[in-house]
Amino acid sequence: MQRRAYSAEASSSIDAYIQGMMKPTPGPEPTTRSPRLVNILTSKAPPSDTALFAASIDELIDHLHTLRGREKPWMSTLSTVDRHKRIVHLVRHLVVQRRQRLTAFLYECIVDTLGHPESSGKTLVALMKDMAYQGIEPTPAFHAGALESLMVHPNYAAMLEILEHAREHDWPENKPTLAVALLRDEQYELAYDTLMELHASGAQVEPWIYDVFVFVFGKMGFVDEMMQVLVARLTLASTQGLDALQFFALDACSAAFHYPGTLAGWKTMVRGGKVNPPDGVVENVLNTAARQADTALASEALDMLAQRTRLQDYHYDSVIDAFILEGDLASATRLHCIMHTNGVPVTKAAARRLVAAAAAARAGPEINEWLRVATAEQDGERLLAPPRGHLLAADASPALELYARYQQLCGSGEAVVRPPLEVMLQLLPHCSDDQDAAAGLRDGVLEALRAQAGEGPRRMVAQKLRAAAEELIRDGRTVEGWLLEEKVDEIMQPPQLERPS
Repeated sequence: MQRRAYSAEASSSIDAYIQGMMKPTPGPEPTTRSPRLVNILTSKAPPSDTALFAASIDELIDHLHTLRGREKPWMSTLSTVDRHKRIVHLVRHLVVQRRQRLTAFLYECIVDTLGHPESSGKTLVALMKDMAYQGIEPTPAFHAGALESLMVHPNYAAMLEILEHAREHDWPENKPTLAVALLRDEQYELAYDTLMELHASGAQVEPWIYDVFVFVFGKMGFVDEMMQVLVARLTLASTQGLDALQFFALDACSAAFHYPGTLAGWKTMVRGGKVNPPDGVVENVLNTAARQADTALASEALDMLAQRTRLQDYHYDSVIDAFILEGDLASATRLHCIMHTNGVPVTKAAARRLVAAAAAARAGPEINEWLRVATAEQDGERLLAPPRGHLLAADASPALELYARYQQLCGSGEAVVRPPLEVMLQLLPHCSDDQDAAAGLRDGVLEALRAQAGEGPRRMVAQKLRAAAEELIRDGRTVEGWLLEEKVDEIMQPPQLERPS
């Protein structure tokens, strides 16, 4: 086929798109030397015009076919060749130096280069406009290359134009490429739907596309969708990179407290012995298990941390919370004992949660039973500190009994230990149905008043007791309020000096 020279206007038009993508080429070699033989495909440096003029037009076209790798994959060589720039270099030579007419094939070559990081989606739009200006109809290969470039440089307007043109000509859509292009353009729902439709239809999709979706969705926090894509990925025959993918999913799921994904990843990767997760991932797994009352998984994560580092109170707290959610208060109390044995303080917040859970049982015998079971196998071990400042006031009698039993676990023996004054004052208004508990609390607060040393502290405690008496009177327990007020006045009355006879 005879090749026609192309106009200077067209040459400068195409040159505008590609000249900025190339480094300056070396100057012409001296005419006194013979041209050095250069492999146009594999030479590290871009071939000079002299070398390119030594090749025929058909040879350069063949080189372009090879570089594009459409007919057969490009074979890597020992030379590090930037294929995108080499294609631009050859096309530029053909159009500008050889004055070759722009054809659909050359536009296909150019669009194949737009996936280079130095290109952009705007370049694709400009190229499509130039192609229309030259009156050259796009081909299916051009649209395939355009979609591939959009996977790197997203441009939603260009994508819509490409898809509309392809549908007008009834060309098959490259949906895997389209899915990645939509993902790159942050059209996450459309991208997800496209990929999952492909998977449901049994269409062949490269494993790396699933991998990209898993990593992107995991980073974006779309954990449910990430797990759906991962499940689809696991059905493929390829296992390359699968362990890294599943470990990433475990990290993302545990950080987001996604229990099904965390459990699946732990079973596959950790119990299967494939990975030894870092402390941060193990702590996230521990917290995720605690939220779901999975005491087995929480205990397993705690044991792994204990083998690496000294456990802190917040590590134990997560497992204790799991036992509390499961209703296993005995195991929760055992962990308090273990904390004391290991010199880890039981925080007030942790004690409050345990006491609140036990008080929710409402029945004194049940509270005694779980406390008895909790200490049956750890004779002599004691909790470090009793709960202070908080007890469920809705049921004062079991709360008082629980407090006394908890005190015994803290090393106070069988002696009756009264709660702190603040706790007794909190419970006092809620003992209307239990006169014995009310009398015991009243005696306790009065004893606390007598025990105060110094006039200032005595007056402060007396003021609190008088406020409690007023509250009893407002609640209709007038007699109890008056009696408490009278006892406070008696204690606060200064002693009478005996007159000499």
